[in-house]
Amino acid sequence: MPEYTGDEVILALLERGNVSNAFECIFKKYYRLMWTKAYLGTGDPIEADDLVQSVLSNIWERKLYQNINGNLKTYLFTAVRNQVNDYHKMKQRTHKRIEKYVETVDQSYLPESDTYRKHQIEDESKLHQQLHELLNEFPAQRQRAFNLVYMQHKKYHEVADNMGISVNSLKTHLKIAVKTLRNKLHLPVSE
Repeated sequence: MPEYTGDEVILALLERGNVSNAFECIFKKYYRLMWTKAYLGTGDPIEADDLVQSVLSNIWERKLYQNINGNLKTYLFTAVRNQVNDYHKMKQRTHKRIEKYVETVDQSYLPESDTYRKHQIEDESKLHQQLHELLNEFPAQRQRAFNLVYMQHKKYHEVADNMGISVNSLKTHLKIAVKTLRNKLHLPVSE
């Protein structure tokens, strides 16, 4: 099979059910172009990689390739554009949640006296102790992932390389850790 198979051949492979060969051709022919489009949309090489992988895995897992009737390149680029748009919407929602949370915290904790400061220090100390105890309950790899990303402020790709796991596996560890901490520490979540 040539390195860059034509779209008609790829679509024919998909129609005949030869999905793995078709996806190999799609990957070889379009991955770099899709990644470039995602990178231009996000400005982040790791996010661009994640978005393209998400597009390809969605097409594969949800059998969306059965819906491709026209131009394969247009279909793939539209899917990447939609992923980039979703990425920005999610980022914007997260930013709004953080702003709302900061407003809530600012309004509900106005320092009035030395007693307030003393209680605040005690509360922070208790929270740090609880956090430390809960982190010790995590499996070693999850604990390490949380520590490197959130405590030492390392970047995802650095931590993933350091731990010998994929960025997606790292994100899964972090998601579970944050959810567990949120539930056990009863931290407020605003929608």
